[in-house]
Amino acid sequence: MKNETSKPRSYTPNAKPVDQPGVSLSRDTEQRSNRRRNRGNGESAEWGSVDAAKLLATIVAVTSHGYAIRFGYTKDGGAYAIGIIGDGEPFTEFVRPTENIDLYFDGVISDYGK
Repeated sequence: MKNETSKPRSYTPNAKPVDQPGVSLSRDTEQRSNRRRNRGNGESAEWGSVDAAKLLATIVAVTSHGYAIRFGYTKDGGAYAIGIIGDGEPFTEFVRPTENIDLYFDGVISDYGK
């Protein structure tokens, strides 16, 4: 028997209506760049600019303990999002492009490389 109160289990990224009047993709992009500028930084995070050797060492340090590591961006693209899963509660840390990402990776390698 079907439970009438259950909700469908589906994931819909960017769940805003497509035909929403007055909201366009360029407006969304403009709002994101304004947020970055208001924080005092117009640059966005870019994984392609990160030191590949340091990134690899971080992956090896975390996964050698059987944990998982996830790399992404904040919704507005203004910061790196790094999640570690398997060490108690999963958590995500955010590093802005103005911060030293290599220093963050050094800390992760130090914590998990033991």
